[in-house]
Amino acid sequence: MRQRDGRAYVPYGITVTGLAHADYQRYLAGDARQILATALFWCANTVRIQVAQDNLVGADGTAGSGRFMEAIRAEVARAQRYQLVVVLCAQTEDVGHQSGPTAATVKFWHALAGIYGRDPQVVFDLFNEPRNDPGTPAQDWRMWQWGGTYRGTRYLGMQQLAEAVRSAGARNLLWVEGPQHAASLAGLAGHLITSYGPLVYSVHHPAGAHNPAAWSRDFGWLATQHIAPVVIGEWSNYAAAKSECWPDAAAAVPAFLHYLAEHEIGMTAWILRPGVMVKSRNLSEPTTITSNWACRDGLDQGAGYLVMTWFRQQNHA
Repeated sequence: MRQRDGRAYVPYGITVTGLAHADYQRYLAGDARQILATALFWCANTVRIQVAQDNLVGADGTAGSGRFMEAIRAEVARAQRYQLVVVLCAQTEDVGHQSGPTAATVKFWHALAGIYGRDPQVVFDLFNEPRNDPGTPAQDWRMWQWGGTYRGTRYLGMQQLAEAVRSAGARNLLWVEGPQHAASLAGLAGHLITSYGPLVYSVHHPAGAHNPAAWSRDFGWLATQHIAPVVIGEWSNYAAAKSECWPDAAAAVPAFLHYLAEHEIGMTAWILRPGVMVKSRNLSEPTTITSNWACRDGLDQGAGYLVMTWFRQQNHA
């Protein structure tokens, strides 16, 4: 995939989440501000837009919402006016709560493929953080790839979903997130997806130790062994009592960004929200990590400045 200026595409971007909510209308103005900030202040080339699957096609895939489709089209058009690549992501965590792709997910992508399936500047992120947990790691990977029944619901595998998207005529680059909230791709080797078109594997908020050996085990091996492209589809670090906070962030975050750059692995950060990537409603003011960094709420610190600087270095290299 190429950017509009002809350079090879490595994503450096921000995730925008307004369309992932049931009451998405109240987030539209904020999304517009974030898309503008992504292009103007963050030196990014990509915006990743989370889209509530059920808002568009309903829980069973038989409904349709022209108003919601217009909201999607407006955000894509806005981003493309600023020369951003748009990643559209099927999201069910706030609406529907499906833990994996279903027949409705196929309907969702068929609807979007009809509009964007031949747009080379739109990427399809097939399903946000698959989270079925049928048992052992081997069972997890098998269900992720081929689907199955979990807690009484029939879920599709990523192989089936990728084939369904291609059958709709979509030529887009596909992002495929791994199982168990996309935290690791360490077990992917025996479960690679055949998509008959360009495909990137995506990992979110890598878990485990914060060092190159762990990153290589969890996702970097795909790049270093020239098996497939990989992207950090969602990542942040901010002071909070959550796993997104690394206790050793002052040293580990620069090392992480260096590791990504060394292996030409892109990233879309989460999210331009006060206390996470920005300090306030001023979306050009990134958070920082200071000497009293700790993984507890209330410090109003984060890796925003480091990410903004890294985007500037990588996207203008």
